[in-house]
Amino acid sequence: MKAIHFGAGNIGRGFIGYLLSKSGYEVTFVDIADFLVDAINKHKEYTVITLSTSEAKEKIENVNAIHLKNVEELKNALKDADLITTSIGANNLKSTGNLLRELLEERMANNTKKLDIIACENALFATSMLKEAIVEGASSQLINYLEENVGFPNSAVDRIVPNVNIEKELPIDVAVEDFYEWDIEKGAVKINKDIQGAEFVDNLGPYLERKLFLLNGAHATIAYLGYLKGYKFIHEAINDEFIKNTVLGFHLEAVNALSIKHKINIESLKEYSRKLIGRFENTYLQDELFRVGRDPMRKLSFNDRLITPLRICNELGIEPKNILCGIAAGFLFDFIEDDKAQEIQNSIKNNGILNTISLVSGLTKEDPLVKMIADKYEELKNILR
Repeated sequence: MKAIHFGAGNIGRGFIGYLLSKSGYEVTFVDIADFLVDAINKHKEYTVITLSTSEAKEKIENVNAIHLKNVEELKNALKDADLITTSIGANNLKSTGNLLRELLEERMANNTKKLDIIACENALFATSMLKEAIVEGASSQLINYLEENVGFPNSAVDRIVPNVNIEKELPIDVAVEDFYEWDIEKGAVKINKDIQGAEFVDNLGPYLERKLFLLNGAHATIAYLGYLKGYKFIHEAINDEFIKNTVLGFHLEAVNALSIKHKINIESLKEYSRKLIGRFENTYLQDELFRVGRDPMRKLSFNDRLITPLRICNELGIEPKNILCGIAAGFLFDFIEDDKAQEIQNSIKNNGILNTISLVSGLTKEDPLVKMIADKYEELKNILR
C-alpha cells in the first residue's frame, strides 16, 4: 500500500506518517521546504522520540519526499497511490485542492483504482473543505470519477508535537507526546480500513468538536493567558492558579454544551478533560506558548476552536465566561514575531476593538457576543497588561 502525505512537518512525520509507516504503508512526503525534502531523501529514515517520564525512540524507515512544485513527479506518485493525507494547516487546503484536481485528472486517465483522501487538520470537517476545493471547477467526468472511486472521510486528529530542544541524531528526527488519537469517518472510507492506531467511527461530529474545543480551544487559552502573564511554556502556564481555573471553567462550559448537543455521557467528557489537563502539565514537552498561540487570526475565526464553542454555549443558554476569557486573551496576544497577531493589533488600533472582533470572528457587530468579548478584553487588559 502506498501513501502520499502532504506536509512533512512535525505532525506529518511524528503522527500521521508515523502511524502509516507502522501500518505497512510506503510513505512519500510532499512539502514546499527544500530542507525537509532534501533531508528525507538523503536519510530515508528518521526517529520519533516519545516524551514522557522516560524517553522512547522508534525509527521510521523507507520514506521519501517530493517537492510540492515538482508536478511531474507528483503525477507519477499519485498514479498508483492508495491513500492521500494532509497536515498542512487548514488555510492551505484550498490551494492543495487545486493541485490535487490536476493530479487526479491525470490519475483518472490512467486507472480506476480506489483511493482515499483524508485531511488531518485542526479544523471541523477538513476533508470536506479539501473535497470542495478539488470539485470546484472540476469537469463532470472528474466529479463522477471521484464519486465512484475516491473516498473522502473526515477525521479528528490529536497529538501534541512541540518544537522541543532535544538531542537528535538527524535534523528530521521529531519529538512527540506519548498520547495520540486519530478518529476516521468509517462510512466514507473506500479501501484504507486497517490503519494501525486509528479508530474508525460511525459519527465523527462529536469527536471533532470534543477535540477542537477541549484540546485546541483550551490549549490556545493557556497560550494567550500564559503569554499575557509572562510565562514561556504551556506546563508553566497551566500551573498558574488563575489560568488553571479559567481552563477548568472553559472545559466545564464546553463539556456541558457537548453533552447536550451530542447526547454524550458527561462523565466520559469529564474524564477526557482530566486527561487533557495532565497532558498540558507534561513538563517533558517544553511546549512554547508562541507555538500554540500562533496565528490568532485563524484560531479566533468563526468556525474554529474558540468562537464555535462560544456560539454553541450561547445557543444552549450556558454562560461562557471562561471561553470569553480565552477569546479576549487572544485579542490581546501581540507577539511581535507573529504577523497575524500584529495584523489584529493594527486593526484594533485603526478600527477599534468592536470592529476588529467582528472582522476576525465573523460575528456581526450587532451580535451581543461581540460586546461580551469586548468587555472581557477591557477587563483583562486592565488586570494583566
